[in-house]
Amino acid sequence: MNFLRLITLALAATLLSACGGGSSGPAKEINASTSSSSSSSSTSSSSSSSSSSSSSSSSSSSSSSSSSSSSSSSSGGSAGTLTIQESEKGFCTVNGEIVNNHEGYSGTGFVDTANAEGASITWKVDVDGGNYDVSVRFANGSTARGATLSSNEINTTYGFATTGDWATWADETHTVSLAAGENTIQLSALTAGGLPNVDAITIAGAGVLAADCATEHTGPMLSQTGNPIYTELNNYKSWLTGSGTTAAKLAADKTIADNMITWQMPHGGFYKYGVSKYSSAWNGSDARSGWTGANGVELGTIDNDATVSELLFLADVYKRSGETKYRDAARSALEFLLTMQYSTGGWPQVYPARTGTSYSNHVTFNDNAMARVLILLDKAARLEAPLDGDIFTTDQHTRITTAINGGIDFILNAQIVQGDVKTVWCAQHDPYTYEAKAARSYELASKSGKESVLVVAFLMTRPQSEAIENAVKAALAWYRNPNVQVANTEYVKRTNNDDNYNPIQTKAGSTMWYRFYDLDQDVGFFSGRSASDNPAGNGKQYDIMLIEPERRYGYEWGGNYGKKIIDYANSVGY
Repeated sequence: MNFLRLITLALAATLLSACGGGSSGPAKEINASTSSSSSSSSTSSSSSSSSSSSSSSSSSSSSSSSSSSSSSSSSGGSAGTLTIQESEKGFCTVNGEIVNNHEGYSGTGFVDTANAEGASITWKVDVDGGNYDVSVRFANGSTARGATLSSNEINTTYGFATTGDWATWADETHTVSLAAGENTIQLSALTAGGLPNVDAITIAGAGVLAADCATEHTGPMLSQTGNPIYTELNNYKSWLTGSGTTAAKLAADKTIADNMITWQMPHGGFYKYGVSKYSSAWNGSDARSGWTGANGVELGTIDNDATVSELLFLADVYKRSGETKYRDAARSALEFLLTMQYSTGGWPQVYPARTGTSYSNHVTFNDNAMARVLILLDKAARLEAPLDGDIFTTDQHTRITTAINGGIDFILNAQIVQGDVKTVWCAQHDPYTYEAKAARSYELASKSGKESVLVVAFLMTRPQSEAIENAVKAALAWYRNPNVQVANTEYVKRTNNDDNYNPIQTKAGSTMWYRFYDLDQDVGFFSGRSASDNPAGNGKQYDIMLIEPERRYGYEWGGNYGKKIIDYANSVGY
């Protein structure tokens, strides 16, 4: 994990910090692994009152940080020690969040689970097999918070006595039997207080290595004819020179690409300026981004096609020119995309973390940002031009596969459940709890009729495992629900300055979906700016004519969103 990534994860953890030893919110899972290895599918939490006594145990207290974040053992039967921090390879799920609001932790933070019996953390390791000393580094500022560590149906009890305060850390070690090969280790709370704060797990024994958490989905493939994702990345083509001889068009595009490279930031990302910015080179002093993070670092983004379009343009120019500077810039842009992915599998709107405005740090489906990244990665994995040949390295291709799997896992875990029924997704989700999140004052937490379309469409490009098929069919059932659809209605934007115009128009045979629906009911809504905004607005309303004209006509509140995904689903028998 690079230094910039560590800084960013720490900043993100600060935004998510919670007081005390447990989160007060509902128990929800995090899937996590390394920055180049993405999350697994949800692992169920369970507590157990039965446990087998361990052959040995010890506990020691410390207020200082532990040593290195991880050290892998040698294999082939030799003894080794592996320490797994949060968000590293082998760290898979947690019911809670990663925070850094108490001192003394190692790595980038520590795990703060929900205050609930059964709240859990899971790790995955590959071992030679036998007995292993499993040490959990923890802090507990309250009463004892016992837990069960489970692997291969063998349970070991950890007492997790108080350490006096939340900044004093201790280690509790027990000997645990692990089978040869991959083992999932789950630590589950036995009390309503949840687990203590957990900094790391250390496993000592023969041939111990961290294992990947990401789920490999297998199943039949659907026909891709008519899948709406395949036109989503065409924006960059409008940047290509369209007239002149082949040589003249290449020369013009090389000029754009040369200028583009000067605007590329050190982390590899771009801001959402669009192609007009690349009519001239960066002068070395102007801001390369409209957004900044900690210490003034300039942020790249995937908003409004940014970075994805630049990558594709650079790859196109490289394929036609053979000049490696364009390939190297495209590789750098890919590194940006791979690095900015959360360990849980989602992509934020920006990287590094944005300060002062937290919504950009949420996992962002808004305006199809994350879907577009996944479509790009899938295009690269399939070696589809201009992402074929040697545009990316072998290592990058390996990480692309892992990133896609992680993205799928995030999508599956974030699907909104209404009652007991899976539905669709919000435009933004918390990167660790998966909860639907608001963005700007008029973008409230909701079920999104617009942004969920490409999420479903991307899932339909994958092998249809049981988990993926169930998620897709649940989302399609939501789009087909008559209570969700607005029959004989069309959303028509105004063409003049008439502030009495209602964009929701009656039209026989047309079907409209709202952009936003309540989380707990299938009722569409609109939202003006909040009363505290400048200018002030009218807030959430169920009648579009009750929000102020600036938002009524300055935002898209409906459309025939579901039609294209339903048409495609019908064509493949879903």
